[in-house]
Amino acid sequence: MLHGLRVKRRAAWLAISLVGMLAALPPATMAQGLVISTAYPSVTVDPGGTATFPLLITTDTPERVDLTLTQVPEGWDARLRGGGSSISAVFTGGTEPPEATLEVDVPTDVAPGAQQVILEARTATQTGQLTLDILVEEVEAGSVSLTADFPDLRGEAGDFRFDLELANDTHQEITFTLETDAPQGWRVQARPSGEEQAATTIVAAGGSAQIQVTATPPFGVEAGQYPITVSALGGPQPASAELTIEVTGDSSLTLTTSDERLNARVTVGSSSTIPLVVTNDGSAPLSNISLTGTPPRGWSIEFAPQTIAELAPGAPETVEATLRAADDAIAGDYQVSVRAAADDANDSLELRTTVEASPIGGFIGLGLLALVAVGLLFVFRRYGRR
Repeated sequence: MLHGLRVKRRAAWLAISLVGMLAALPPATMAQGLVISTAYPSVTVDPGGTATFPLLITTDTPERVDLTLTQVPEGWDARLRGGGSSISAVFTGGTEPPEATLEVDVPTDVAPGAQQVILEARTATQTGQLTLDILVEEVEAGSVSLTADFPDLRGEAGDFRFDLELANDTHQEITFTLETDAPQGWRVQARPSGEEQAATTIVAAGGSAQIQVTATPPFGVEAGQYPITVSALGGPQPASAELTIEVTGDSSLTLTTSDERLNARVTVGSSSTIPLVVTNDGSAPLSNISLTGTPPRGWSIEFAPQTIAELAPGAPETVEATLRAADDAIAGDYQVSVRAAADDANDSLELRTTVEASPIGGFIGLGLLALVAVGLLFVFRRYGRR
């Protein structure tokens, strides 16, 4: 009996002690819980960079939670954002936790090392803290780079395209602005691959983006080498890529007559001279331009000069073609083919040539008629009275 009584007394004292301990706890802690957290409470940032912390703030019941930054390193700038505005409190009511973000700007001249930012959250009955660690590391040269798969391109005048990679080896996300520097008259565009109008691109820390550069030379560009510089601005230092385009020039040749009429006249037994014009319509010089003709059988055609050693872009050259019809050619229309050919270009034309009878035959006929008339007159005068 005595032992049982002692056990009951001990159980009673334990119950009284437990009730006392529970009574000593704040009612808010029992009724609700305030939680303030972030997925990544410790980050590494470059001098001049920004540390961003997405915040998760929850309570057991919907209520207002005031937010205060109680510790920020001297000279640093920190701000709370939510819903596109600067904020100082959130409300935890709703089906999802409120979205809030803490942004901390690190000065460019800060010394490398570890720093802390402390955020305090307070409700009507509770207080909580979140300690954030920021490690500042000095930026190394070359931490942002812009490289091309093939920085040198070569070809005839037309559209050229380069594929570049923009690498961000820093500790923060960077928004880059793309700029180009090209020779006068060239149209050069640099944009993120797959984007037609974008002039900027966002690259995450440790990530990269593909950049496409298109370059179009001006009309009539001369053959030669043309440098192009592409720059990505916005990081701790600008990144640039040096590109080179070698325009070999396009080859084009035009052959026509001086008056652009494709007909000629020639008389049997004589020759006719036809002025021809050879023009280099391309952007590269033409060399060893030879002229040849294909006249009807028994005809002949000669050119002066027969060969043009070199013809600059846009330059014309006059050539005289001397055409002679066959002595037994019959009056009528004939086709004469003329061709100008260089090493990389050629052109041809068809001349409609009209053959006219020689006037000598007419003169001879008239002379014979005159002799016959004189002979008849003589006969009539001498023998007409008999």
